[in-house]
Amino acid sequence: MAMLVLALVGLLFTPLAARAQEQQKLKVQVEVVLVSRKGTEVEPSSLQKMKETFQRQNFNFTSFKQLSQQSLEVGSKESTEVKLPNGVNASLRLLRMQGDTATLRVEVPQLSAVDVELGREGSVYQRAGKHVGGELILVLSSPAAK
Repeated sequence: MAMLVLALVGLLFTPLAARAQEQQKLKVQVEVVLVSRKGTEVEPSSLQKMKETFQRQNFNFTSFKQLSQQSLEVGSKESTEVKLPNGVNASLRLLRMQGDTATLRVEVPQLSAVDVELGREGSVYQRAGKHVGGELILVLSSPAAK
């Protein structure tokens, strides 16, 4: 009788275990920005904040140009690809969500994988390789942060 009760209890909790393993998803705003030391253009003007942040951290880039912007849904089971203009694909995967902070794994071929923390406010800047005399930077943010 006890075995029957345990079996029934197991059946009741099986859907809960399955739900716990369902894929978590997070909306992420992804901008691809080309930064360089050629020229002084900041396009669009919303990148001025990024330029100021880089200057405070002694990164001597003078030109900031947004090449693309998209809103993606990043999941915990499969990576989400971001096509870069230098011919490679960056991949994003949600590792965990805790409170208002999400941890994402960012992988770019020929660069090391990096885990970044993304909150509801602000942006995370991640190097994504060289391109036409400059560097590509992924700007990751929560859509609510915009």
